[in-house]
Amino acid sequence: MFRISLYFAVSLTLATVGVPTAVPAGDPESAALVKSGQSCSMCNLRYERFSNLTLDYIDLRGAYLFNANLERASLQGANLESAILVLAKLERSDLTGINLTKANLQRASLYGATLRDADLQLAQLPGADLEAAELTHAIFITANLEGASLVDAFASEANFRSANLKGAVLRGADLTAANLEGADLRNADLRGANLSMANMSKVNLEGADLSGAKISHTSLRGANLKFTKFIGATLEGANLKSSNLSKSDLHRARVGSIVTQGAELCGVRYPDGTKGPPCPDISPVSPIQEPPAGAGAPGATTESMPAPDAAPPPDAAPGEAPAPF
Repeated sequence: MFRISLYFAVSLTLATVGVPTAVPAGDPESAALVKSGQSCSMCNLRYERFSNLTLDYIDLRGAYLFNANLERASLQGANLESAILVLAKLERSDLTGINLTKANLQRASLYGATLRDADLQLAQLPGADLEAAELTHAIFITANLEGASLVDAFASEANFRSANLKGAVLRGADLTAANLEGADLRNADLRGANLSMANMSKVNLEGADLSGAKISHTSLRGANLKFTKFIGATLEGANLKSSNLSKSDLHRARVGSIVTQGAELCGVRYPDGTKGPPCPDISPVSPIQEPPAGAGAPGATTESMPAPDAAPPPDAAPGEAPAPF
Protein backbone atom coordinates (compact mmCIF):
# COMPACT_ATOMS: atom_id res chain seq x y z
CA MET A 1 0.00 0.00 0.00
CA PHE A 2 2.88 2.35 0.91
CA ARG A 3 4.65 1.64 -2.39
CA ILE A 4 1.46 2.32 -4.40
CA SER A 5 0.85 5.60 -2.58
CA LEU A 6 4.49 6.59 -3.04
CA TYR A 7 4.30 5.81 -6.77
CA PHE A 8 1.29 8.04 -7.33
CA ALA A 9 2.81 10.81 -5.18
CA VAL A 10 6.02 10.78 -7.23
CA SER A 11 4.05 10.64 -10.51
CA LEU A 12 1.96 13.61 -9.48
CA THR A 13 5.07 15.58 -8.47
CA LEU A 14 6.83 14.85 -11.75
CA ALA A 15 3.74 15.75 -13.79
CA THR A 16 3.46 19.02 -11.89
CA VAL A 17 7.02 20.07 -12.81
CA GLY A 18 6.52 19.01 -16.42
CA VAL A 19 8.43 15.73 -16.43
CA PRO A 20 6.61 13.07 -18.54
CA THR A 21 5.67 9.92 -16.66
CA ALA A 22 5.08 6.42 -18.05
CA VAL A 23 1.52 5.13 -18.06
CA PRO A 24 1.25 2.04 -15.84
CA ALA A 25 0.41 -0.98 -18.00
CA GLY A 26 -1.40 -4.13 -16.97
CA ASP A 27 0.04 -7.32 -15.60
CA PRO A 28 2.82 -8.54 -17.99
CA GLU A 29 2.28 -12.19 -17.11
CA SER A 30 -1.44 -11.94 -17.84
CA ALA A 31 -0.73 -10.14 -21.11
CA ALA A 32 1.72 -12.85 -22.17
CA LEU A 33 -0.88 -15.50 -21.35
CA VAL A 34 -3.47 -13.80 -23.56
CA LYS A 35 -1.02 -13.26 -26.40
CA SER A 36 -0.38 -17.00 -26.41
CA GLY A 37 -4.14 -17.52 -26.91
CA GLN A 38 -4.94 -18.66 -23.36
CA SER A 39 -7.94 -17.45 -21.42
CA CYS A 40 -7.51 -14.95 -18.61
CA SER A 41 -10.73 -13.86 -16.92
CA MET A 42 -10.61 -10.95 -14.46
CA CYS A 43 -7.06 -10.10 -15.58
CA ASN A 44 -5.53 -6.64 -15.58
CA LEU A 45 -4.74 -5.93 -19.25
CA ARG A 46 -5.01 -2.16 -19.40
CA TYR A 47 -2.99 -0.37 -22.07
CA GLU A 48 -1.77 -3.70 -23.47
CA ARG A 49 -1.40 -4.29 -27.23
CA PHE A 50 -3.17 -7.24 -28.85
CA SER A 51 -3.52 -5.84 -32.36
CA ASN A 52 -3.56 -8.27 -35.31
CA LEU A 53 -3.70 -11.30 -32.98
CA THR A 54 -6.02 -14.28 -33.39
CA LEU A 55 -7.83 -14.74 -30.08
CA ASP A 56 -10.92 -16.63 -31.21
CA TYR A 57 -13.08 -18.18 -28.44
CA ILE A 58 -10.83 -16.82 -25.69
CA ASP A 59 -12.38 -16.27 -22.24
CA LEU A 60 -11.75 -12.73 -20.97
CA ARG A 61 -14.78 -12.35 -18.74
CA GLY A 62 -14.45 -9.37 -16.42
CA ALA A 63 -11.02 -8.49 -17.81
CA TYR A 64 -9.76 -4.94 -17.36
CA LEU A 65 -8.89 -3.77 -20.89
CA PHE A 66 -8.94 -0.02 -20.36
CA ASN A 67 -7.41 1.70 -23.42
CA ALA A 68 -6.17 -1.66 -24.73
CA ASN A 69 -5.25 -1.95 -28.41
CA LEU A 70 -7.16 -4.72 -30.21
CA GLU A 71 -7.08 -3.23 -33.72
CA ARG A 72 -7.62 -5.80 -36.48
CA ALA A 73 -7.61 -8.60 -33.89
CA SER A 74 -9.84 -11.64 -34.33
CA LEU A 75 -12.06 -12.40 -31.35
CA GLN A 76 -14.71 -14.57 -32.98
CA GLY A 77 -16.89 -16.29 -30.39
CA ALA A 78 -14.86 -14.82 -27.53
CA ASN A 79 -16.41 -14.26 -24.10
CA LEU A 80 -15.88 -10.72 -22.76
CA GLU A 81 -18.91 -10.57 -20.53
CA SER A 82 -18.64 -7.67 -18.05
CA ALA A 83 -15.21 -6.73 -19.41
CA ILE A 84 -14.00 -3.13 -19.06
CA LEU A 85 -13.14 -1.80 -22.54
CA VAL A 86 -13.39 1.93 -21.90
CA LEU A 87 -11.45 3.82 -24.61
CA ALA A 88 -10.36 0.49 -26.12
CA LYS A 89 -9.24 0.46 -29.75
CA LEU A 90 -11.11 -2.18 -31.76
CA GLU A 91 -10.98 -0.68 -35.25
CA ARG A 92 -11.62 -3.27 -38.00
CA SER A 93 -11.50 -6.12 -35.48
CA ASP A 94 -13.49 -9.30 -36.12
CA LEU A 95 -15.93 -9.71 -33.22
CA THR A 96 -18.33 -12.10 -34.93
CA GLY A 97 -20.47 -13.90 -32.34
CA ILE A 98 -18.66 -12.29 -29.42
CA ASN A 99 -20.29 -12.11 -25.97
CA LEU A 100 -20.12 -8.50 -24.72
CA THR A 101 -23.11 -8.61 -22.40
CA LYS A 102 -22.80 -6.05 -19.60
CA ALA A 103 -19.40 -4.96 -20.96
CA ASN A 104 -18.34 -1.33 -20.64
CA LEU A 105 -17.29 0.08 -24.02
CA GLN A 106 -17.70 3.75 -23.21
CA ARG A 107 -16.01 5.87 -25.89
CA ALA A 108 -14.44 2.75 -27.40
CA SER A 109 -13.48 2.89 -31.08
CA LEU A 110 -15.11 0.14 -33.17
CA TYR A 111 -14.81 1.81 -36.57
CA GLY A 112 -15.35 -0.76 -39.31
CA ALA A 113 -15.47 -3.62 -36.80
CA THR A 114 -17.47 -6.78 -37.52
CA LEU A 115 -20.03 -7.56 -34.80
CA ARG A 116 -22.30 -9.88 -36.76
CA ASP A 117 -24.38 -12.01 -34.36
CA ALA A 118 -22.66 -10.34 -31.37
CA ASP A 119 -24.46 -10.17 -28.02
CA LEU A 120 -24.28 -6.73 -26.38
CA GLN A 121 -27.29 -6.90 -24.07
CA LEU A 122 -27.00 -4.39 -21.22
CA ALA A 123 -23.66 -3.20 -22.62
CA GLN A 124 -22.51 0.38 -22.01
CA LEU A 125 -21.51 2.14 -25.24
CA PRO A 126 -22.10 5.88 -24.63
CA GLY A 127 -20.01 7.94 -27.03
CA ALA A 128 -18.68 4.82 -28.76
CA ASP A 129 -17.63 4.96 -32.43
CA LEU A 130 -19.40 2.27 -34.47
CA GLU A 131 -19.14 4.03 -37.82
CA ALA A 132 -19.26 1.63 -40.78
CA ALA A 133 -19.46 -1.32 -38.36
CA GLU A 134 -21.09 -4.61 -39.42
CA LEU A 135 -23.90 -5.17 -36.90
CA THR A 136 -26.16 -7.59 -38.76
CA HIS A 137 -28.21 -9.69 -36.31
CA ALA A 138 -26.36 -8.13 -33.36
CA ILE A 139 -28.26 -7.88 -30.06
CA PHE A 140 -28.33 -4.50 -28.27
CA ILE A 141 -31.37 -5.10 -26.04
CA THR A 142 -31.43 -2.43 -23.27
CA ALA A 143 -27.90 -1.39 -24.21
CA ASN A 144 -26.78 2.20 -23.64
CA LEU A 145 -25.68 3.85 -26.90
CA GLU A 146 -26.36 7.44 -25.93
CA GLY A 147 -24.42 9.81 -28.15
CA ALA A 148 -22.80 6.91 -30.04
CA SER A 149 -21.91 7.15 -33.73
CA LEU A 150 -23.41 4.52 -36.04
CA VAL A 151 -22.90 6.47 -39.27
CA ASP A 152 -23.18 4.15 -42.29
CA ALA A 153 -23.39 1.11 -40.00
CA PHE A 154 -24.85 -2.13 -41.38
CA ALA A 155 -27.43 -3.18 -38.79
CA SER A 156 -30.10 -5.07 -40.74
CA GLU A 157 -32.19 -7.31 -38.47
CA ALA A 158 -30.26 -6.10 -35.41
CA ASN A 159 -32.16 -5.98 -32.12
CA PHE A 160 -32.18 -2.58 -30.35
CA ARG A 161 -35.31 -3.24 -28.27
CA SER A 162 -35.53 -0.78 -25.34
CA ALA A 163 -32.02 0.50 -26.09
CA ASN A 164 -30.92 4.03 -25.20
CA LEU A 165 -29.96 5.82 -28.42
CA LYS A 166 -30.56 9.39 -27.27
CA GLY A 167 -28.59 11.81 -29.41
CA ALA A 168 -27.01 8.96 -31.38
CA VAL A 169 -25.87 9.63 -34.94
CA LEU A 170 -27.17 7.03 -37.41
CA ARG A 171 -26.87 8.93 -40.69
CA GLY A 172 -27.00 6.56 -43.64
CA ALA A 173 -27.23 3.49 -41.40
CA ASP A 174 -28.90 0.35 -42.77
CA LEU A 175 -31.50 -0.73 -40.20
CA THR A 176 -33.66 -2.78 -42.55
CA ALA A 177 -36.01 -5.06 -40.59
CA ALA A 178 -34.27 -4.08 -37.32
CA ASN A 179 -36.16 -4.27 -34.02
CA LEU A 180 -36.23 -0.87 -32.30
CA GLU A 181 -39.38 -1.42 -30.26
CA GLY A 182 -39.47 0.87 -27.24
CA ALA A 183 -36.04 2.34 -28.01
CA ASP A 184 -35.21 5.89 -26.94
CA LEU A 185 -34.08 7.86 -30.00
CA ARG A 186 -34.80 11.37 -28.80
CA ASN A 187 -32.84 13.97 -30.77
CA ALA A 188 -31.12 11.22 -32.78
CA ASP A 189 -29.79 11.91 -36.29
CA LEU A 190 -31.25 9.35 -38.73
CA ARG A 191 -30.95 11.37 -41.92
CA GLY A 192 -30.79 9.11 -44.94
CA ALA A 193 -31.07 5.94 -42.84
CA ASN A 194 -32.87 2.87 -44.16
CA LEU A 195 -35.56 1.78 -41.68
CA SER A 196 -37.74 -0.14 -44.11
CA MET A 197 -39.74 -2.98 -42.56
CA ALA A 198 -38.31 -2.16 -39.11
CA ASN A 199 -40.30 -2.59 -35.90
CA MET A 200 -40.39 0.86 -34.29
CA SER A 201 -43.51 0.41 -32.20
CA LYS A 202 -43.58 2.63 -29.09
CA VAL A 203 -40.24 4.16 -30.04
CA ASN A 204 -39.45 7.65 -28.74
CA LEU A 205 -38.29 9.81 -31.65
CA GLU A 206 -39.14 13.20 -30.19
CA GLY A 207 -36.96 15.85 -31.82
CA ALA A 208 -35.19 13.30 -34.05
CA ASP A 209 -34.26 14.05 -37.68
CA LEU A 210 -35.30 11.42 -40.25
CA SER A 211 -35.07 13.67 -43.29
CA GLY A 212 -34.56 11.62 -46.44
CA ALA A 213 -34.89 8.35 -44.53
CA LYS A 214 -36.53 5.23 -45.96
CA ILE A 215 -39.32 4.15 -43.62
CA SER A 216 -41.46 2.05 -45.98
CA HIS A 217 -43.69 -0.64 -44.47
CA THR A 218 -42.35 0.20 -41.02
CA SER A 219 -44.40 -0.09 -37.84
CA LEU A 220 -44.48 3.12 -35.78
CA ARG A 221 -47.56 2.20 -33.75
CA GLY A 222 -47.85 4.19 -30.55
CA ALA A 223 -44.59 6.01 -31.27
CA ASN A 224 -43.72 9.44 -29.90
CA LEU A 225 -42.99 11.50 -33.02
CA LYS A 226 -43.41 14.99 -31.59
CA PHE A 227 -41.22 17.61 -33.30
CA THR A 228 -39.75 14.87 -35.52
CA LYS A 229 -38.48 15.78 -39.00
CA PHE A 230 -39.53 13.54 -41.89
CA ILE A 231 -38.67 16.06 -44.63
CA GLY A 232 -38.38 14.23 -47.95
CA ALA A 233 -38.61 10.83 -46.23
CA THR A 234 -40.35 7.80 -47.72
CA LEU A 235 -43.10 6.44 -45.44
CA GLU A 236 -45.11 4.46 -47.98
CA GLY A 237 -47.08 1.70 -46.26
CA ALA A 238 -45.92 2.76 -42.79
CA ASN A 239 -48.18 2.11 -39.80
CA LEU A 240 -48.52 5.21 -37.59
CA LYS A 241 -51.62 4.07 -35.74
CA SER A 242 -52.04 5.79 -32.35
CA SER A 243 -48.73 7.63 -32.76
CA ASN A 244 -48.17 11.22 -31.67
CA LEU A 245 -47.14 13.38 -34.63
CA SER A 246 -47.70 16.71 -32.90
CA LYS A 247 -45.72 19.47 -34.65
CA SER A 248 -43.80 16.97 -36.76
CA ASP A 249 -42.61 17.94 -40.25
CA LEU A 250 -43.66 15.72 -43.18
CA HIS A 251 -42.96 18.28 -45.90
CA ARG A 252 -42.29 16.62 -49.27
CA ALA A 253 -42.49 13.16 -47.66
CA ARG A 254 -43.92 10.25 -49.65
CA VAL A 255 -46.78 8.89 -47.60
CA GLY A 256 -48.81 6.59 -49.85
CA SER A 257 -50.97 4.01 -48.07
CA ILE A 258 -49.88 4.98 -44.56
CA VAL A 259 -52.12 4.20 -41.57
CA THR A 260 -52.84 7.13 -39.22
CA GLN A 261 -55.88 5.85 -37.35
CA GLY A 262 -55.97 7.36 -33.87
CA ALA A 263 -52.80 9.40 -34.49
CA GLU A 264 -52.37 12.88 -32.99
CA LEU A 265 -51.84 15.31 -35.89
CA CYS A 266 -52.09 18.72 -34.30
CA GLY A 267 -49.58 21.23 -35.61
CA VAL A 268 -48.18 18.74 -38.13
CA ARG A 269 -46.79 20.00 -41.42
CA TYR A 270 -48.23 17.83 -44.17
CA PRO A 271 -46.35 16.75 -47.32
CA ASP A 272 -48.05 19.48 -49.39
CA GLY A 273 -46.95 22.15 -46.94
CA THR A 274 -50.33 22.69 -45.28
CA LYS A 275 -50.64 22.65 -41.50
CA GLY A 276 -52.77 20.45 -39.30
CA PRO A 277 -55.11 21.82 -36.63
CA PRO A 278 -53.38 23.85 -33.91
CA CYS A 279 -52.41 22.04 -30.75
CA PRO A 280 -54.56 22.98 -27.77
CA ASP A 281 -52.91 25.07 -25.11
CA ILE A 282 -52.36 23.19 -21.90
CA SER A 283 -53.77 25.36 -19.17
CA PRO A 284 -52.62 24.96 -15.58
CA VAL A 285 -54.84 22.89 -13.37
CA SER A 286 -57.55 25.05 -11.86
CA PRO A 287 -57.59 25.28 -8.08
CA ILE A 288 -60.33 23.46 -6.24
CA GLN A 289 -63.38 25.68 -6.00
CA GLU A 290 -65.35 26.05 -2.84
CA PRO A 291 -68.73 24.34 -3.12
CA PRO A 292 -71.70 26.67 -3.37
CA ALA A 293 -73.67 27.42 -0.28
CA GLY A 294 -75.97 24.62 0.63
CA ALA A 295 -74.03 22.04 -1.35
CA GLY A 296 -73.72 18.79 0.45
CA ALA A 297 -76.55 19.64 2.83
CA PRO A 298 -78.64 16.75 4.11
CA GLY A 299 -81.02 15.61 1.46
CA ALA A 300 -79.14 17.33 -1.38
CA THR A 301 -78.13 15.14 -4.28
CA THR A 302 -74.64 15.25 -5.82
CA GLU A 303 -75.47 13.19 -8.89
CA SER A 304 -74.80 15.01 -12.19
CA MET A 305 -77.67 14.77 -14.62
CA PRO A 306 -77.01 14.65 -18.37
CA ALA A 307 -78.11 17.65 -20.32
CA PRO A 308 -81.36 16.99 -22.14
CA ASP A 309 -81.01 16.02 -25.78
CA ALA A 310 -77.19 16.08 -25.53
CA ALA A 311 -75.67 15.25 -28.90
CA PRO A 312 -72.80 12.76 -29.08
CA PRO A 313 -69.39 14.30 -29.81
CA PRO A 314 -68.65 14.59 -33.52
CA ASP A 315 -65.80 12.67 -35.12
CA ALA A 316 -64.03 15.87 -36.08
CA ALA A 317 -64.26 19.46 -34.94
CA PRO A 318 -66.43 21.68 -37.15
CA GLY A 319 -64.44 23.01 -40.04
CA GLU A 320 -61.49 20.69 -39.40
CA ALA A 321 -60.18 19.19 -42.61
CA PRO A 322 -59.10 15.55 -42.78
CA ALA A 323 -55.38 14.79 -42.98
CA PRO A 324 -54.20 15.19 -46.61
CA PHE A 325 -52.56 11.76 -46.81
